[in-house]
Amino acid sequence: MISLRENLSVALTSILANKLRSVLTMLGIIIGVGAVITIVSIGSGMGKQMNDQLNNEGFANIEINAKQKQGSERLDDHPIVINKELLTEVYTKYADQCEGISVSKDLSDDQDASNYYVKTKKASKQVGFVAINSGYWKSKKRKILYGSQITNKEFNNGSHVIIISESTAKSLFGKADESCIGKTVDTYFSNTYATFTVKGIFEKMNEYDVVFMPDPISGSISGVPYAFFPLSAYQKLTGANTDFSTATIIPKTEGGGPAIISLVESIKADMEEGSDEYVEYQITTMLDFINQQTAYINQQIMTTALIAAIALLVGGIGVMNIMMVSIMERTREIGTRKALGATNASLLSQFITEAILLCLIGGVIGIVVGIIGGIIGCHVSKLPYVLNVLSIIVALLFSVLIGAFFGYYPASKAARMDPIEALRYE
Repeated sequence: MISLRENLSVALTSILANKLRSVLTMLGIIIGVGAVITIVSIGSGMGKQMNDQLNNEGFANIEINAKQKQGSERLDDHPIVINKELLTEVYTKYADQCEGISVSKDLSDDQDASNYYVKTKKASKQVGFVAINSGYWKSKKRKILYGSQITNKEFNNGSHVIIISESTAKSLFGKADESCIGKTVDTYFSNTYATFTVKGIFEKMNEYDVVFMPDPISGSISGVPYAFFPLSAYQKLTGANTDFSTATIIPKTEGGGPAIISLVESIKADMEEGSDEYVEYQITTMLDFINQQTAYINQQIMTTALIAAIALLVGGIGVMNIMMVSIMERTREIGTRKALGATNASLLSQFITEAILLCLIGGVIGIVVGIIGGIIGCHVSKLPYVLNVLSIIVALLFSVLIGAFFGYYPASKAARMDPIEALRYE
């Protein structure tokens, strides 16, 4: 019985003896494996990007909106706002699964919001003011470039501190760096003039992280940067009530999507149970949309991977075909070996080993091609690259199985050859 080492040596010699034919034979395997790994890499990149958005951009946030209950009459003495006691009770119940509650008031909705500004003695900048509580920054995951976030003490005291955008700092101070922190700016909003101290400078999340409003002079619509200050300061300055119709609960994301969805259902049930005859609560999250998108992406990956797998099967047929040709060319060699005492089992293992090695080499080359293709595809699509080790292991195993399956028939045909007929073969 020939050892595995000898079988590998004979198989490698046969493959190298016909390099071009071997490469052409492996082409289907290379394309199939490469395509599958490329597709899986791009799909994994999409999944990672969605998870990053989930963790970094507040996509997991649970939005609670108060609205008039269907069929009820609108009463002037019963505003459509969130019941604070109910919200506090629900949050306390699930506090171990949450990071905080975000409540804010966007002043850009005010009728004269286009006239709101921050200014110094030398410059003025139109901004969109947002009065926030201590949980707002957690819900939006904004990045502070210089300075720091507003502290809990400053929120509690209603301190006159403000966080402005990088572009606002450049307009007011000619630059955006640590030297801007601690400087004072004059503001106007909600018929109120006040002086604030710059607490921090934030980085714009993306090009859409602005509020669109008309220029007070030209009237043209443009993107105006945000400016954030404590909601408690807004209440002190304007005397506005503290009622709100929208709140955001920031969940912990360690448990992933399923844990957050379960939390959403629990909060929804408790808020519905606590609602009155006039107000009901709509509980929403971006997770539903993300899950739908993930399911769609996975479906597309599976469909495309299935098409790529057909190339593997075609490659397997090519391996079987070339093995049949190879066996015909080596008929006299097979007859000689059988005449010298080679068993059917040894010949069977020799040619199956050759077919498996041929597919395995093609699989390894395909993996390299797939990794390169995945890197290029992710770069072009602006996705993070994720090396899916499982897909590489499956590709190698599938290559071996294809070699064994499609190599078995030619190998068994070689093993069953009559040595006398084989020696007579011209």
